[in-house]
Amino acid sequence: MMLTRRNAIKGLAGGLIAPALVSAPRVLRAATSIKVGTIKVPHWAAIWELSDYLPASTAIELVEFKTSLEMIAALTSGNLDIATIGYWHTVRMLDQGADVQALAGICSKGSRLVLRSGLSVDGWKDLRGKTCAVARGSTQDLQFLLALKNNNLSIHDINYRDLGGNMAVHVSALQQKQADASSMWEPFASQAIQQGIATELPGLYEGSFIANGIMVASTETITKKHDQVQAVVSAQVKSTDALVGDPEKFLALAIKLSGFSRDTMTMANSNTVLEYMLRKADARKIASVANQFAYAKSDVGPKLDGAFNYSFLETATGKKAAELGA
Repeated sequence: MMLTRRNAIKGLAGGLIAPALVSAPRVLRAATSIKVGTIKVPHWAAIWELSDYLPASTAIELVEFKTSLEMIAALTSGNLDIATIGYWHTVRMLDQGADVQALAGICSKGSRLVLRSGLSVDGWKDLRGKTCAVARGSTQDLQFLLALKNNNLSIHDINYRDLGGNMAVHVSALQQKQADASSMWEPFASQAIQQGIATELPGLYEGSFIANGIMVASTETITKKHDQVQAVVSAQVKSTDALVGDPEKFLALAIKLSGFSRDTMTMANSNTVLEYMLRKADARKIASVANQFAYAKSDVGPKLDGAFNYSFLETATGKKAAELGA
């Protein structure tokens, strides 16, 4: 892999935390290169293996970011070719007028609604009057809000509490009975359950959506670097298939990326689906709920037909868009 730290961070928008450059030199020289942003989370595992499946003609510069917002800033400023972010972030970019296209999925699931240990509830209806914690503006927040609605509850029926994106704060709130429930992401949710801090309330996915991670690029990048984008999407398909076909390899990589124990990651991986399909129906749900709760100025659902580009996946897989989530 041909990597240059100076080029990876050059020109990023002011105020961003400089991303760490991933070091895995594999291709020493190549005719063309492409910058792909990522985050060190276990359900993004396939992205970290992309270089193993790229042709010699394409070198990848894999740039690690701390947050999706930093990655989006780099993408929109032209300092990144491809970003690996949440479906919700893609919806927000479209709402803000960004000219981006979805290329391939990364994963689905990876969320749980957990209850503090000792709290007895008989389904979602018993959340009424309870203190429910979220990281406002996260995928898990939108899942929770939509699931509430589909269980005939509203945000006014609960004590909605934003505890931010530090899951340790959520765990502490559950332990101290400052929160009765929390919509959490993996592997923190599985760890809380294993440690006896929480139990799971089923129905989060059934009441909302399962789509999680997605790969996006600007239309300009797709036009200028079409062959390199195709190479990355094809590598994503191969990398995903390899990890799905080898759960032990996925587990080992998830442990390496997360730093969590084998038992916790085994449980978390069972609640995560690695995939490359693009779930347009789920994206429509996200667009609708984001607009309903004023997280987006408009419902960008009508834009999704143009923004979800299945052509690269079709080439990579030999399948039709209808088989890939269209």
